[in-house]
Amino acid sequence: MARNYDVIVVGSGHNGLTAGAYLAKAGQSVLVLERNSLLGGGAVTGELVAPGFKHDWHSATHIVIQANPLLRHDELALKSRFGLRYAHPDAIFSTVFDDNDHLITYADVERTCESIARISAIDADAYRSFARRSAALLPIMVHGMFVPPPPQGAFWAMLDSSPEGRSLMQIMQRSMLEVVNEHFSHEKVKVHLLKFAAEMLVGPDEKGTGLFIFNMPGFVHTYPPGVPIGGSGALIDALVRCLEYHGAECRTRAPVARVLVEGGRARGVELEGGERIHAKRAVVAQIHPWNLADVVPGLDPGLLRTARATKTSVLAVMAAHYALKQSPKIHADGAAQRVALMNFAPASLERYLRIFDDVRYGDLPKDVIMAAHDNAQWDESRAPQGGAALTTFGFGPFRLRQGGSAAWDDRKTELAGYLRQSYARFCSNFDDENILGEQFHTPLDMQRYSPTFQNGDVGGVGKYFHQIGGHRPTPELAQYAVPGAEGLYLAGTFMHPPGGITGGGRATAVRIFEDLKLDFSRVIEDRS
Repeated sequence: MARNYDVIVVGSGHNGLTAGAYLAKAGQSVLVLERNSLLGGGAVTGELVAPGFKHDWHSATHIVIQANPLLRHDELALKSRFGLRYAHPDAIFSTVFDDNDHLITYADVERTCESIARISAIDADAYRSFARRSAALLPIMVHGMFVPPPPQGAFWAMLDSSPEGRSLMQIMQRSMLEVVNEHFSHEKVKVHLLKFAAEMLVGPDEKGTGLFIFNMPGFVHTYPPGVPIGGSGALIDALVRCLEYHGAECRTRAPVARVLVEGGRARGVELEGGERIHAKRAVVAQIHPWNLADVVPGLDPGLLRTARATKTSVLAVMAAHYALKQSPKIHADGAAQRVALMNFAPASLERYLRIFDDVRYGDLPKDVIMAAHDNAQWDESRAPQGGAALTTFGFGPFRLRQGGSAAWDDRKTELAGYLRQSYARFCSNFDDENILGEQFHTPLDMQRYSPTFQNGDVGGVGKYFHQIGGHRPTPELAQYAVPGAEGLYLAGTFMHPPGGITGGGRATAVRIFEDLKLDFSRVIEDRS
């Protein structure tokens, strides 16, 4: 065997790196193994299209992680020592409707209400009240987001013990659509809120999703999303600097074939080339639940069956990256473009809802549903002066009606054109004269890039009611430790907390520290 390590981290997504960094800071020898040529998983930035244009390949705006003590208290010194910086735009997200009207949510509640009042004064007042109520209950949610979740039974019992908790229980069991219908009257206001919540890749009428939209105002006004300076990969760079500062090693092009399990305990890993590396204390693995059977031998068949039965999201993601000579000029008010995330949707609530019917039946949406970001407006390093590193995201089914998932390859040129034409409807200078180059990634490409993105779901598994909290991804795996393979722990976007860039590996680290009898509080309080 090669050199022994205390901890081996399988995969270099930000969750695995985060867990590894806490352990390295605690004095554990850590090795990170990444199958691709770049570290970072879903948080990679590079010159995909043209020199000087830095695109985020997947994640771009960091939302949930802003509430994580990892950043709030700078527990790993990512900001104070290792160079991580964020821009926090005043305007968080907009929705541009197909009639070129728009709405904007700002970090400031009153500015948001002013935007809504332009369309509906009644809904502006309703939003003010809604945001206040959301903020009041936010501490209950944030308190449990970045540590191992309690079992669902205990969590529900806790909620049922207070009026505030019972109110939250009722919201959690409803759909996002039911929540917005109860509180708001104007169709555009409803679509605006629902479209941003669709970034969680769940349908608006899916039961058990109400909490996502209820939490959203309190969250974004309390912890404004951040645009990482230098791109999403800047988070990875800071984590790698932290790891290496504390003595860890990182290897790329090192695909792990299987976890070595002996006597019911994870002892290390075997690479695809046959190399074996021993882990004395723990293996932290970003292994999708569907792939556990292939990578971890000897696990209980019932556990594997439940893991394989987890459901991916109804929406799969496609992305188009463009290098533009000049920043895009949308037909709508320019303020709608000066946001961290720009959304596009129909002005009609019924047409918006029918988009999800299209997707369920394997069709591309007949109405526009997409998002875009141009982070060069916050970060001049992202594109040459005056230009833009534009990314647009479309949503659709992983399995197309004609040809299934393989059709994404067969129809790639056509589908790239679909996304390009969708954005061109809203922009006056999105043409061959302005576009220097482009690259289109299908949901099938997403899955090939990372085994975590099964079915093109960049969230790993769907954020359904039966797959959140103490049941994410399954009740057996929700505490991060894998039964039947002592010392094997899971980290990844398919674990609690759900979302994109969450820093959720902190919760994995908390569990490992407890099992290894390491002092987590000492590590996070140490500023040396």
